[in-house]
Amino acid sequence: MTDSTRRTLLKLFAASAAVGWLPCRGQALAMSAGGWPAPEQLQAAFADVVEGARQYWLPQVGAEQSQAMAADARAAFAALSGELPDVGAAESPDAQYVPVAAWFVALYRPMKAAGMSAEDVGRIVYQLYRHQLAGEDPARLAAEGERLFADQASFARWAAATGRRQYPANWVAHYVPGNGGDFDFGYDYSECAVVKYLRAHGVPELAAFVCPNDFLKSAAQGTGLVRHHTLAQGDDRCDFRFKKGRPVTQSWETEIALIRERQKRFNPA
Repeated sequence: MTDSTRRTLLKLFAASAAVGWLPCRGQALAMSAGGWPAPEQLQAAFADVVEGARQYWLPQVGAEQSQAMAADARAAFAALSGELPDVGAAESPDAQYVPVAAWFVALYRPMKAAGMSAEDVGRIVYQLYRHQLAGEDPARLAAEGERLFADQASFARWAAATGRRQYPANWVAHYVPGNGGDFDFGYDYSECAVVKYLRAHGVPELAAFVCPNDFLKSAAQGTGLVRHHTLAQGDDRCDFRFKKGRPVTQSWETEIALIRERQKRFNPA
C-alpha cells in the first residue's frame, strides 16, 4: 500500500467532524452541493484507494484483470462522486463514511463480476485501514480520542438536531449520558446514512462490512468502543458505548461469524 493511500484513509476515517477531514491532497477544498469536496477531489482520493485494493486483487486475478477492475471501479466512483446525498456534512461527526460507502459500491461492481463477495470488499477496506493506522502517530490518534470525550456537548446538540430530519439521508441519533460505570457516554443510531445509501444503490449486503472499521478507529484512539447491535445487521439501533482507555476487544475477526450468519437474510438458500 502506498503512502498516498495511507494518507487518504487517514483523512477519511480518522480526522475530525469539521469540513477539513475530507481528502484534498494538500489543496484547498472546492466544496460542491451538500458540503462535499468537488467530485474530482473525491475521485483523486479514491484512485489511491483503488491502487491499494488492486494489490489485493493482483494475486487472484493477475495484472491485466486487476487493471481492468481498477478502471471499472474508478469509472463507477466517478458517477457516484457527484451525487452524494446531503447529510449536513459540515456538522455530522460520521459524514466521512458516506464517501466510504460510495467506495464500497464502486469496488463491489468489478469484484462481484470477478466472483468476489461483499465480504471480500469489506475485508480489503478493513485491511487497508488497519495498515494505515499502524503507521500513524499514536500521540495524534490519542489526542483525537480525547476530543471525542471533550466534545460530548457538541455531539449531544447534533444528535438532538438529527431528530428534526432536516437531511433525510442523514443519521438519526440519540445521545446517551454515561452511567458512571461501564461507559462514559454513548449514542444510539435509529437511522444510518450508510445503510440508507447502500440500500438506495441496491447493495444492502455491503453495509455490515463497513461497521467493523469503527473498532479499528476506537482502538487506535483509546476510546473503548463496545457495540452489540447495528442497523446494518437488521437490529433496531446501533448502540455505541465509549469508555476512555478501555481495550477494544471487538474487531473484524470477532464479528465476522455473526455477520456471515446474518448475511443469509440477503442471500437466502
